[in-house]
Amino acid sequence: MAGERGSMNRPEDARPGTTRRVRLRDYDYRTPGYYFVTICVHNRVHLFGCVREGAMQLNDAGRMITETTAALTPRHPQAVVDAFVVMPNHVHLLLGINLGGTGSLPELSLIDAVHWWKTRTTTGYIDGVRGQGWTPYEHRFWQEGYHDHIVRNDRELDMIRNYIDENPARWGQDVFHDR
Repeated sequence: MAGERGSMNRPEDARPGTTRRVRLRDYDYRTPGYYFVTICVHNRVHLFGCVREGAMQLNDAGRMITETTAALTPRHPQAVVDAFVVMPNHVHLLLGINLGGTGSLPELSLIDAVHWWKTRTTTGYIDGVRGQGWTPYEHRFWQEGYHDHIVRNDRELDMIRNYIDENPARWGQDVFHDR
């Protein structure tokens, strides 16, 4: 498993013009291990469906997010999607990065994998707005950056898998619910 915690909230780690540093200072995000990533829709607008009776009901946009997530590993074999859930206004991903060695493939960073995913999902959503009448978004599709947590051990890995699996059932208590 990889080492320390992900994003820090210390003001001294902030980039100019931000309130907190997005990535862990001096950490190599190509380090083999598991990473728990949360990516939120800009302004946390509900665009991907709704939760009914504890289960996520994806709309077409939510299904596009799911399909793009499934395309991540074929595009980047060094990134394995271990678990994920699409929620009305955010996505949780548990990614294994460079787990089995890369062989003839170059190492992939978590940052590059998430960048590819956010770019593809944004393009897919724009296509849906233009061609299928999906709800337009203001300014940007995803919030800038994302939250990551470097998984430190097998116990934590199991807890995160469980958290992702149960996320729709806990939607009423989710911090993103009333946005």
